[in-house]
Amino acid sequence: MLRAMDEMIDPGDLRLFVAVAQQSSFVAASRRTGVPTSTVSRAVARLEERLGVRLLHRTSRRVSATDEGARLLARAAPLLDQLRDLLEDAADREEEPSGRLRVTAPVVTGAERVGRALIAYAAAHPRVSVDLRLTNSVLSLVEEGLDLAFRVGPVAEADVVARRLWAIPSALAASPEVVARALGGRRRVDAATLARAPAVVTHPGRPWRFLGADGVVRELRPNERFAATDPRVAVEAALAGLGVVRAPAEMIARAGGLVALECALGEPEGRELFAVYPSRRLVPRRVRDAIEWVRRTGPGGSDVARRRRPPG
Repeated sequence: MLRAMDEMIDPGDLRLFVAVAQQSSFVAASRRTGVPTSTVSRAVARLEERLGVRLLHRTSRRVSATDEGARLLARAAPLLDQLRDLLEDAADREEEPSGRLRVTAPVVTGAERVGRALIAYAAAHPRVSVDLRLTNSVLSLVEEGLDLAFRVGPVAEADVVARRLWAIPSALAASPEVVARALGGRRRVDAATLARAPAVVTHPGRPWRFLGADGVVRELRPNERFAATDPRVAVEAALAGLGVVRAPAEMIARAGGLVALECALGEPEGRELFAVYPSRRLVPRRVRDAIEWVRRTGPGGSDVARRRRPPG
């Protein structure tokens, strides 16, 4: 495959080729690596010239690997991962974590507990820089070049490790006006009454799930009156009298002004927060330490991450 064995292959060119092949786009590879698109294009062209083969098919709409490019990608990508792990392992032998920590988290959780923990972590470790992306979309760790994700479960991705951090209990609530008008003044309601009442939802089209005392999960289709993917907005809508809301219990309690409800179907099913990272052999110290800092700020955690550094 090599046309000129005496010419040294630049590992940087190989890394940029792998990024383009994985992303099927020069522009996406540029965003992932932080290298200008023109530089990425020149690096791939240089690698093709050194090897004497075409590695990528290029059209106006898509970039795809040739047979030779696919074989190189299959061999080179794992080797580059191993090299990165070795370098990070060498860096981890130092007392202080260092490097860039690229993280994604849901909007609400990320802006609250996760965000506060990472701010404290960055303040305590000046050699670590943090890039936190808040989105409710599930970003690919590999394609986006992310070190760590905080996700509300279940986590269905392959090739990742998911570590449970804490539970997020849910609750039902409504304004006093809705309780009086739509629930007959009752705080404990049956399924039929709840299904008829106007509802504020955070996941339009999805049923509400309840865990009964017998351990059976039962579903109910809410009568959607108002929908907002951000639970903070949903709680505000409930406060305005637009309907019964199902949201994180902590958020409902903090809002005040809402009446806590019970349903005969059981307890509203809660969610769980997970730390998710690529399932490779070595996990950089900055990632391990960041997970621990976030875990400590969760419900039932010691919350000491805001006040002191964790042991090394």
